[in-house]
Amino acid sequence: MSLIDIKHFCRMPAEKLHKLEAGSRVALLTYKKDRKVIIVKREAQLYDVHQEGFETRTYTDIDSAHLAKLLKQLQRIEFPRSHKFFLEIMPAGKPGKSR
Repeated sequence: MSLIDIKHFCRMPAEKLHKLEAGSRVALLTYKKDRKVIIVKREAQLYDVHQEGFETRTYTDIDSAHLAKLLKQLQRIEFPRSHKFFLEIMPAGKPGKSR
């Protein structure tokens, strides 16, 4: 788990997921770890996004073109005053704490 500057919120998860295989997950957590956004790679260019924080929602079948736009919206909702966020990578086949 690494602490990253918020200006990389939309770009960094997409870059990490692009390199991973299907079934891998990336979790974006606030500094206090009380709110998070989990991105699950289903196929080469298809993702599921789980929002857990102020609101709890699941977005399915998000393609890579719309992923950055959705992450920008979720950043405004879940990370409004954050300057840093945690990035946790959970490779496929490895059990994770989240979902």
